[in-house]
Amino acid sequence: MTVRPLTKSDVGFLTCACKDFPDAWNEEMLLSAFRAGNFYGFIAEEKTDGKITPVGFITFSMHVDTADLEDLFVEKTFRGQGIGKALIIKFIESAAKNGAKTLFLEVRESNFVAEKLYLSMGFSKLSVRKKYYFDGENAVVLKKEL
Repeated sequence: MTVRPLTKSDVGFLTCACKDFPDAWNEEMLLSAFRAGNFYGFIAEEKTDGKITPVGFITFSMHVDTADLEDLFVEKTFRGQGIGKALIIKFIESAAKNGAKTLFLEVRESNFVAEKLYLSMGFSKLSVRKKYYFDGENAVVLKKEL
């Protein structure tokens, strides 16, 4: 697996990969975030049969000395192989390099697997945002000090 910086040309993969998630960012939202100049991310790729295939991504935004993880996605057939962890490590390293002192993210209250991963990476629970998602599910807010 290789991990490389996200570019505008990856927007198609991001929107296609997340088409089954009703609260995912659409193409225009992603392009607008790129134009804003504080939106970053990484793509994880696997080489199979001589072809490079994107299998996951992480996106985040920077705001002075904080960074917000916007989205983390790994294709179902590649989950459990450390790709999500590798992407989170890249996020933490990049955010720190760009001056972030604190990292934030929200995770669905029902997403125990993701929450466990974030906690194992040094994030801690900060609060709960009631009815945060469009379907009324709560979000657990996590924080990491660098």
